[in-house]
Amino acid sequence: MIPPIKDDAYRIVTMSPRSNLALTLLGVLFMSGCADTLSSRSVEPLAVPPEETLSERPITRSEETVVNAARSLREWVSYALANNPGVTAAIANYEAASNEIAQATALPDPRLNFRYFIEEVETRVGPQNYAVGISQPLPWLGKLRSQGDIASEKASAAATRVLTAQNGVIAEVASAWYELYYFKRALEIMEGNRDLVQHLERVARARYQTGSSGHPDVIRAQVELGKIENDLASLTDREAPLLARLNAALNRPPQAPVIMPETAPIVDVSLDDQTLVERVVGNNPELRALSFDVAAATAAKERADKDFFPDFSIGFDYIATGEARSPNVRGSGNDPIAAAFSMTLPIQRGKYKAGVRAAEARIAAQRSQRDQHLNRLEANTVSAVFRLRDARRQIDLYQTTLLPKANESLAATQRAYSAGSSPFADPIDAQRMLLVFELAEARAIADHNQARTTLEELIGESLAPAPANQGVSQ
Repeated sequence: MIPPIKDDAYRIVTMSPRSNLALTLLGVLFMSGCADTLSSRSVEPLAVPPEETLSERPITRSEETVVNAARSLREWVSYALANNPGVTAAIANYEAASNEIAQATALPDPRLNFRYFIEEVETRVGPQNYAVGISQPLPWLGKLRSQGDIASEKASAAATRVLTAQNGVIAEVASAWYELYYFKRALEIMEGNRDLVQHLERVARARYQTGSSGHPDVIRAQVELGKIENDLASLTDREAPLLARLNAALNRPPQAPVIMPETAPIVDVSLDDQTLVERVVGNNPELRALSFDVAAATAAKERADKDFFPDFSIGFDYIATGEARSPNVRGSGNDPIAAAFSMTLPIQRGKYKAGVRAAEARIAAQRSQRDQHLNRLEANTVSAVFRLRDARRQIDLYQTTLLPKANESLAATQRAYSAGSSPFADPIDAQRMLLVFELAEARAIADHNQARTTLEELIGESLAPAPANQGVSQ
């Protein structure tokens, strides 16, 4: 335990002119250190998109009435961006990274030292009782700036990864939404075909009862009807995993109800393939984040180079001194103040060289990661463009040629069979062909939208701000 200071405490409070000068110099030292800390923040993190602060974001699973009443993809996307845990995690990572800048650029805490002389040190002017000192460590010039650059680049990477998370959520919600569109459309198509086959089965039974056709026609119609019923049951079972996929992106229970989409847009992307690839490479947020990672690794290499230089510490010591034992001693009881200076000795050269080599390896790794991501981006863009163009061709083919011809064929074979001029196999084959074409058209519309969604995720912006055609061929 530190003993009471008694009369010497008064001398600490009522400092001599030398003490006041020392404290003034120390204050100037601290202020200059703080100023250097602030100016070292040469790189500010990229601004994160407007979002609520993390503490204000509702991250609980919800089935409120307003949510269940959502009908459009835009409403579901807005809900997902506000509630998806992945977006919340990305924002939290950005908040953490941005708060690390102040930590990285701040000076080390000053040190307060106290020494109590168990055996008083006798001097001419009196015995020394204890000493109080304060010192401030000062890193080598540029170390704090390099640390600030590293933290700033990491914060910028975290900010752009918020965009990556948001784009991923938008794409997942949209892809699941268009898959639900296909599910609902396929269900309607197959139910319509079931009704058609039931009609054909009734016609076959009526013709069999009148002797106009044989029993095999009735059996064939019933077999076809059984196949459609089985396909309908299998299709209905797909609803649960499709709902679970969408609700997972929305942070809702797996089987929370969703009002199925009635239509899906058919939006042409006017940009040519090369322009799309260039926009992806220029705008992809994850690619930008990886570039910030490279910059952070480069700053870390600059920081490692500075480990070869010493750090310093400056301060002042105050020594409390009692009255001299001999009378009439000049300067009796004066409290000396000493300026203190120290420095580290960076003699572990092998350790510092290893640190530089490690930093260089991290730069190479980050650059390779960025190049690999660029390769994947280009390949995924080419693949998405192909799927987009191919789906558009199929939509045109089915809507302008195949579906009209299939409907004509079915109508003609039905009339011919009812008149007894064609076998029962003809309307059944025509019905089956129409079913295949209708399902293929719905699949092509869903594929077209999902391919466009993939491109929008890669580019980081919408390719269809105002869809030109909201209708879908029924």
